[in-house]
Amino acid sequence: MRSSDGNNDHPVLHPIHPLTTSLLREGGHDAAQPPLTATKLNPMKPWITAGEAVSPDGTRLELVEHDGEYIIKADYLPLMSTRMHHSEVELARVVCKKLKPGAKVMIGGLGLGYTLRSTLDLLPKDGKVVQVELVPEVIEWNRGPLGPFADHPLKDPRTELAQDDVSKVIRNAHNEYDSIMLDIDNGPSPLVDERNAWLYTDSGLQAIRKALKNGGHVAIWSADDEPSFPARMRHNGFRAERHRIQAHKGKGGIRHVIFTGRKT
Repeated sequence: MRSSDGNNDHPVLHPIHPLTTSLLREGGHDAAQPPLTATKLNPMKPWITAGEAVSPDGTRLELVEHDGEYIIKADYLPLMSTRMHHSEVELARVVCKKLKPGAKVMIGGLGLGYTLRSTLDLLPKDGKVVQVELVPEVIEWNRGPLGPFADHPLKDPRTELAQDDVSKVIRNAHNEYDSIMLDIDNGPSPLVDERNAWLYTDSGLQAIRKALKNGGHVAIWSADDEPSFPARMRHNGFRAERHRIQAHKGKGGIRHVIFTGRKT
């Protein structure tokens, strides 16, 4: 979920309804760039609906295709595109580039599968990645038309798929993961869904810390910077850093933020 909370105290880049899966991306409705429309591709080709779903919070999800590009929409707003996925790749790179043999990692939110693919490319041959996704249709889309874009990461034998709420999975884990990647909201501040908000509180960060092995890392995607969040991470036992990531690899324009923390 990446969505606005209507709170004027926080910067909001993506005014959308709440989601319970990782769906907001650089191709979404952003204040710094227009939403993706057919006019940016071939205006003569129609949009084709490839799949529909309703998330547990009632948000209408839709997978649409146009001129070879797939977009996931939530309540008719474009949220994620196969054209732009650089920050998904970087989310894995910043915490998985030095994994040891036998490493076990977790991803919260499947989206279009690019974070999972990036993780598998960095994961040792004897490692395991637990991919948590709440919405079953998103899983089926990744097994179907979206699969080739990230080279079918769900088919990799090192992938363990969990259709579940990532908060529940984290609560039930203890000293289990070398890295945890969260891509389920706009970030620590612009929140609507309280289930996701909990992850960024003191108790949520402490649960993440408990789920990590000693020296383990967490990476959290954010649409915008939240200056106070690294201090909150440090207060809960992490050595925190912030990484500004270009929305589109090799180009200027807007940047997103990935917060990382090493368990101390």
